[in-house]
Amino acid sequence: MELKEVKSKIGSVKNISELTSSLETFSALKMKKTQKRFLESAPFSKEMAKMLRNMAKSLKEGRSVFLEEREVKKALVCVVASDRGFCGSFNSNIMKLADVEIARLREKSEVEVLPIGKKSIDYYQKKEKIEHKFSGVGDYWRFRDTKDIADFLIKFFLNDKYQEIHIVYTHFESSFSQKPRIVKLFPLTIDVVNAFLEKEGEVEEANIRYKLEPSPRIILDKVIPVFAQYLVYQYILSANTSEHSSRMMAMRSASDSAKGLLEDLRLVYNKARQEQITSEVCEVSSAKEVMD
Repeated sequence: MELKEVKSKIGSVKNISELTSSLETFSALKMKKTQKRFLESAPFSKEMAKMLRNMAKSLKEGRSVFLEEREVKKALVCVVASDRGFCGSFNSNIMKLADVEIARLREKSEVEVLPIGKKSIDYYQKKEKIEHKFSGVGDYWRFRDTKDIADFLIKFFLNDKYQEIHIVYTHFESSFSQKPRIVKLFPLTIDVVNAFLEKEGEVEEANIRYKLEPSPRIILDKVIPVFAQYLVYQYILSANTSEHSSRMMAMRSASDSAKGLLEDLRLVYNKARQEQITSEVCEVSSAKEVMD
């Protein structure tokens, strides 16, 4: 390999290393901002948990249109992916899990896919008939952005267009661990409510029995849509946090690989340069001998 070619490759790899390092830093900052969003919603989630605990009996008895099981003619699967790439296997992992879930549901009913995020849209438009889609709602998924998605799901469940609604998203566990997960949003199950309450932890409750008026059913029909809006917000925010974390780790790996390649190229360059110098010294020596 010629010196000029090696030098050119060193410059290219150095530029790539700087780019991936910058992307790693930006992703880390964005991940911290999304984590901050989780903390900001803590007071609301605690009040919601308190309310749901007080209505535990009504929830178990299924006193709401949002809790009633129906004959499933058509199910909706919402697949949450990213708007951008460079995040490793983040998108491919969620698509694989979603495809398995879609195939399972199609054994018993018709299934429609709602892609959320440009990568999900690009993937499913090639293989599914897509009627609705969402993308470009921002990096930090403000509640008002995801509320539109939640309201869309609530509306079509109440209209009986879909008898089941599932969400496939990536659950953020830590900076090093994110796992694809499937949740049945509607009909709302006690398992989903219990998982939410377990996450919120135990709270001190006064020894008070509440009388629910005008009726538990009417109250639940008002409370559950708000709870569903919050759940959709949390699921999408978790996916967004996972995206930034995956991109951070992918860019860190790319930076490490670029640095390793840069060291190898520098060794090749130094070796080639040394050979060139040796060759030039030999030529000078040979010319001197001829002149003598």
